[in-house]
Amino acid sequence: MTLLVVLAGDRPLELHLTELLESQHSLAFSHSWGGLNRVIRERPATGAIVALEAVPSYPSSERVLAGLRVRFPHLGLALLLQKHRDPFTLFRLGRAGIRNLVLLRVEDLRHEVARTVARAGEGGAISFVVGALSPYLPRRELRMAYLAMDSVHRRWSAEEMADEVGLTRPYLSERLKEVGLPSLGHFLLWTKLFHAGHWLEEPGRTGESVGRQLEYSSGAAFRRALKLYTGATPTEVRERGGIRLIFRRFLSRSGLPAPREALRKWDAPRRPLRSGFYDPDSG
Repeated sequence: MTLLVVLAGDRPLELHLTELLESQHSLAFSHSWGGLNRVIRERPATGAIVALEAVPSYPSSERVLAGLRVRFPHLGLALLLQKHRDPFTLFRLGRAGIRNLVLLRVEDLRHEVARTVARAGEGGAISFVVGALSPYLPRRELRMAYLAMDSVHRRWSAEEMADEVGLTRPYLSERLKEVGLPSLGHFLLWTKLFHAGHWLEEPGRTGESVGRQLEYSSGAAFRRALKLYTGATPTEVRERGGIRLIFRRFLSRSGLPAPREALRKWDAPRRPLRSGFYDPDSG
């Protein structure tokens, strides 16, 4: 149930996307480009779906999208294309240097939207943490970790999280401790810090804005939690590895050895298509 920001440009498309996505994701609809940027910056959204027709055309839609990608390079971004778009649209998007962009044609929404959103999020914090934890955890505990990362915007308490997976909080905490992880309450706090580490890598964010995304009472409260658990300030996290720094501190605090292969895999860049984006039709 990740939080996705949607800029559809018209009401019928909004309703269609709601019908297709609301059972799998939380949706935050924006009705302007400025509003989209504000929601991305201020709420714990991990992805965005944007209709190309809703992107400002000055100086060009390609340059506007490239600017968004520069500010928020980790955002899972899916761009909706109308069937009648001119054949040079993809070429211009590629020339604009927009990386990690997944394209979805509006006429393919019903059959492709879930797969497209999943591909857009492949380089995000959720995929990183689940992949890096996979050497340690049995399937059930790994599924719980995924759910905790996926639902950070819901601000679940330990009791609510345990209820969601059908277990009591004490029993789930014991299960986590048995596999070398912190108690449930502490793990939920770490999930917030994992997301924070990923966001702090982005030029469009600050320690203050990330604290607001995670709904800390103040920037100072966020910095205290970050310092207490990782020993680092927001600036240090940004300059020394972002989410990778946070995850290594998590392993150290948990007494677990660093899975070098897993971390190295996530350090490798994804291979883009020649045009610089990802097309779901490519397989």
